[in-house]
Amino acid sequence: MASGRTTIASRKLLATDKNGHGFELTVAVGEPYQVSESEWACPASIEGLHGRFPDMHGVDSWQAMQLAYQIVAQTLVDFTDNGGRLFWFEEREPVAPRDLFPRMGK
Repeated sequence: MASGRTTIASRKLLATDKNGHGFELTVAVGEPYQVSESEWACPASIEGLHGRFPDMHGVDSWQAMQLAYQIVAQTLVDFTDNGGRLFWFEEREPVAPRDLFPRMGK
């Protein structure tokens, strides 16, 4: 992750696009940082697919990090909805975005 920010979580995956072209990608979320008294930001990226996103901004570090997490999740959902496929890096077994980003149940 660029911009001098510390990466706090990352995961390597394999992918194929809708044309069957294979490549590696690394999903990463950086450390949230304070922008002003009432605003925080958090970097996120998907290297190999999208690159670095604009930093996500929120009212506190929690919201900024959640927004960064969500943009990564939604980008991978869009990728698979458009014919792309994701695979665990080590096992090379298929993985769905919902398995990478579980939702809270009631």
